[in-house]
Amino acid sequence: MSTTFSQCSKCQALNKLSSQKALEKTPVCGKCGENLSMHGLVSDINSQNFKKIISMSEAPVVVDFWASWCGPCRAYGPEYEKASLQNHNAVFLKVNTEVEQQISAEYGIRGIPCTIIFKNGVEVKRQSGAMSAAQLGQLIK
Repeated sequence: MSTTFSQCSKCQALNKLSSQKALEKTPVCGKCGENLSMHGLVSDINSQNFKKIISMSEAPVVVDFWASWCGPCRAYGPEYEKASLQNHNAVFLKVNTEVEQQISAEYGIRGIPCTIIFKNGVEVKRQSGAMSAAQLGQLIK
């Protein structure tokens, strides 16, 4: 069974979810009961939970570093979400580089969108620029 993670926007708790159940119904936070905001199987994440997820996930973790003012980032968003629905074998996260400047600096994000894939807590691939869902699927494999 594939799993994903989501951060509660209300209490910031990290939730581990069955991918299938997250797609079937609106997932709720196990701590406060608030609906979890997910786009497909994509979760927005902060730097604290980001490090937890990449270290504890058994599946590859695909991270989109983006910003709201970035046109290519906005164009990439729907393709990234589509890729999350087609690749249940990975965890899909988004990091807003304007909000999470420290984590963006730590990983040397110089241009956005930037997609990084982590396995066992280690960066294994990096691709700058927007991609189609199919291209992202190939990058994950």
